[in-house]
Order: sequence, then structure tokens, then C-alpha cells
Amino acid sequence: MTALLVSILLTVFIPLEKIVAVVDNSPILHSEVEQVLVQMGLDPIGSYEIDSQTPDYYDALEELIDTRLIVNAAVSAGYYPTDDEILALLEEHLELNPPGYDVNLEYISEVLADNQAAQIFIFRKVQAAMQDMPLSSEAYLLANADLVEEIIMPRHIGWIYLPILPSGPEFDEVVEEMLQLRERILSGESFEELAMEYSDDGSARNGGYLGSFGPGEMTYAFEDAAFALETGEISEPVVTPFGIHIIRLDNRNEDGTIEASHILRVVPVDPDDIESTVAEAESILSDIRNSLLSFEDAARIYSRDMSSSENGGDMGMVPLKLWMYEIATAAQGLEIGSCSEPVILESSGAVAIIRLQEDAGEIDWNLYNEAERSGLVQQVIYQDTYNSVVDSLRNEKPVIYFLENDGTSAN
Repeated sequence: MTALLVSILLTVFIPLEKIVAVVDNSPILHSEVEQVLVQMGLDPIGSYEIDSQTPDYYDALEELIDTRLIVNAAVSAGYYPTDDEILALLEEHLELNPPGYDVNLEYISEVLADNQAAQIFIFRKVQAAMQDMPLSSEAYLLANADLVEEIIMPRHIGWIYLPILPSGPEFDEVVEEMLQLRERILSGESFEELAMEYSDDGSARNGGYLGSFGPGEMTYAFEDAAFALETGEISEPVVTPFGIHIIRLDNRNEDGTIEASHILRVVPVDPDDIESTVAEAESILSDIRNSLLSFEDAARIYSRDMSSSENGGDMGMVPLKLWMYEIATAAQGLEIGSCSEPVILESSGAVAIIRLQEDAGEIDWNLYNEAERSGLVQQVIYQDTYNSVVDSLRNEKPVIYFLENDGTSAN
């Protein structure tokens, strides 16, 4: 919910354009759905064709509808912030996200206020649900196995992760350009000034500064390179699905996170890059299935996820439906010890082979500490409460769709 509302902040103004749905007399625009798709990572470099007939488009629209319903309910419940609170929200947002161009502050203020009201509304509902839970976390997970499966789909899996990396005629030119930029920085030129001049990333206006992040929050190749640096060190060019980066490690924090800056030159992937990565995955899978290579050895040799490849690709217990829907779908019909066909991960620009290590029915919750179990319980209760609230609101409020080749339908 929050990510969807924040994504709308990217819109500078609301043009007169196509309405794709109306929620309780409130329109949802095609551009809003586009922004959500971008936030979902489906158009990181402009390579994803936005089509209103795709499942991704419909899913994004459904998320926006759910969000709009919750905001309207939050307003009716009296959770809308005061003018002073809205001003404080705007000041905090602009401090964390300094605008590099003219923005509609009134519109941003409205979205931040909606976001705040919706968060409070859902939080109160979740609080009430948590208070009604007398069971221990372990007892709750055992007693609600069907709900846990529906919402989380926990599985012990392994994977071999192969990022789809750009190539083509631009690639060598950009690598050479980045090597020259690195030499200029090492010779004393300002990293920040070069980032502002050359980087294709939104962080350029902040001199390339990305803030702090921990393991699992960045693309794997980027993260592995950044964490391997010494403070102040400048990396060699690093290739990710987004293009080519030069990374500077700015600080190591006591909580295990790091602060870093980068310069990004976008080199888009093309169909040939996807095809070659899928072919590589198919070749690896063939070797595994023909017993020429164990899954563990294949992960150690080929997987670009350094955090799991050292363990033979073992990811441990993963809440698949809260992680990547493509992985959840691929793992749905697997037998223990079997591998999936290569899976294209659009949201992270990669291809993966998944192996089911352990079935959901065999989970021993005693193997997990109380903090881990409580975290899972909270996620289940939150999502179950959210789903119940949305279902109730959809039954109470009219939703009308205006999609191509779909006519006009009311919910």
C-alpha cells in the first residue's frame, strides 16, 4: 500500500487523460498505473512495454483500487491529518527527497496525507487483530497452517541466480567511458561533480549518494561489489541489469548497513541478452538433470548471488509470496529435491533455477527463534487483515472499470 501511494509522488501534475477505473466517484488514471509498474521494477530502463491488457497492468490497477478504497475509508473514520501535520509530512519528504525540478507541492501534500491516513487506518485494524490472538507464535503458525500457506507460502528453497546483463555495441564504449571516469576520480576530480554531470540515475542530483542499505536491498552484483570495498574506495566498473556503475563506499555503519554513492550509465538489455541468459540456465539445468553436476556445485560455480552460492544456493526458509511471485509460481508444483525450469524474474532482471529443499508441511517451527516466528505471524495477520478490509470495502463501495476490449464493468 505505502509503496503504491509513494509512487504517485513521481507525477508532477494530473493531465486530462484516460481514466481506467473509478472508485467511489474517484478516478484512477492510466498514468498512475504506469507509475506503479515503474515502482514495481517492471520498467527500470524503459524496456518494458506498458500494455493495459497484461496481467501486470491489471494487478497494478487492482492495487491502486485497493489503496483508494482504504484511503476513502480512513478519511471517513477521521484519520486524516491536520494542516500542521501535513506541512510536517511535506517538509520531511522534501528533506529526504530534494526535488530536482518543479513539483506540484499541493499534490504531493495530498498524497502524503492520504498515505498517513491509510497507514493509521490499517494499523488500528491490525492492532485489534493482534490483541485477539491469545496463542503463542508457534501455536498460531500451527493452528493457521492454511492461512500461512495462502499468504506466505513458506518454502525451504535453493536457487541459481543469473542476472540478465546488457551487451550490444554500446557496452564496450560505456565500459571504456566508465574506466576513464574512474581514472579522473582517482586523479583528484570530484566524484560528486562527475556524478551530477554523467550519471543517468536520479541520485545524480545528490552527487550520486544512495544513502544507507543492507544485505538484500540492492541488485546482487551491485551489493556484492559495494560490500567488498574499503571505505573511500572506488570500484572498477560493475555490470548489473540496469547498466554499468562506478561505486564508492562512503561508510560502514554499526548496524551492518553501508552508505555508498555511484555513477550509473544505462545500457539497456535487449531480447538477445534475455535469450542468451535463458540458454545459459537451460544448459546448467541439463547438466544437473543428467547428473553431470550437482545443484550445489552448479550454484557455487554459476550463481551470481554471492550470499547463497557459497552455501550451494541454499536460501533457507523463504516466504515466497512476500518475496517474488515468479518464484512462488515456479515452486508451486515442485517435488522435494526437484528443480524448476528457468524462470525469468522481470522485477529483478534475472533468470533463476529453483530447487525445493523442503516441503511446507515439513516445517518445524521450533527451528526458528521467537523473533523470526513473531515476524511471520505479524506478516500473516497484517495481510489477512488487509485482505479482509479490502474485501469488505469492495462489497460496500462501487468500482467501475474502463479497460480496452473489456467494456465497462462494475464491481
